Amino acid sequence: MKLAIFDIDGTLTNTNSVDEDCFVKAFAEAHSIDDIVTDWAAYPHTTDSGITQHIFQEKFGRGPEETELSKLTNCFVSMLSEYYQSDSASFAEIPGAAAALKVLKQDSDWAVAIATGCWRESALLKLRAAHIDPEGIPAAYAEDGLAREDILKAAVSQSLLQHGVSSFERIVSIGDGLWDVRTAGRLGLAFLGVGTGDRATRLRQAGASDVIEDFSDYDRLLKSLMEAEIPTLDYFNAA
Repeated sequence: MKLAIFDIDGTLTNTNSVDEDCFVKAFAEAHSIDDIVTDWAAYPHTTDSGITQHIFQEKFGRGPEETELSKLTNCFVSMLSEYYQSDSASFAEIPGAAAALKVLKQDSDWAVAIATGCWRESALLKLRAAHIDPEGIPAAYAEDGLAREDILKAAVSQSLLQHGVSSFERIVSIGDGLWDVRTAGRLGLAFLGVGTGDRATRLRQAGASDVIEDFSDYDRLLKSLMEAEIPTLDYFNAA
């Protein structure tokens, strides 16, 4: 059995813009922090938990207390929900994502999992808003680690347990960010990029051997999952 691990924002859902907007505004409303650097690749860990930890260390010289974190996440999720009520089109799926995930989940040769840098509640909100059913899919979130490596490892562990196997013959990480390429390379996982235009170009430059525009061509997806290679880290080492 093989395992396909999907990111959410920009991979399954077209929510990069609304996620960033609400994330930044939540810091301002919850903690009066209004000068957030939005170059997410510049943070040590590109996850909601990792970014929050870094911002609090910079501003206050410490990590967030549990009450502060709860206030931030509740504010963030509330903003996402309000945004959805006013503009549901901002929570669309990447074309073909829901159908592809459903079919792949039923394929006896493949297992599917979700690994995202989002907090759990926000991730589930975005998936459901995009009409993507996460039921029965092992998933790991920002609560599972500051680093994306830890989140992917958690998703793999959950998948092994769910399917009652000791290993997968092939694991492919599917994502849209440069940090997704780097994480796959560090973990020795094959990587399949999702993106168009400049994003697709950057993914290839960073080491993605294959990039698909979306999931509308299921046969292409299967072919790419089988042909995707483990990224080298040359791009990141040279940066």
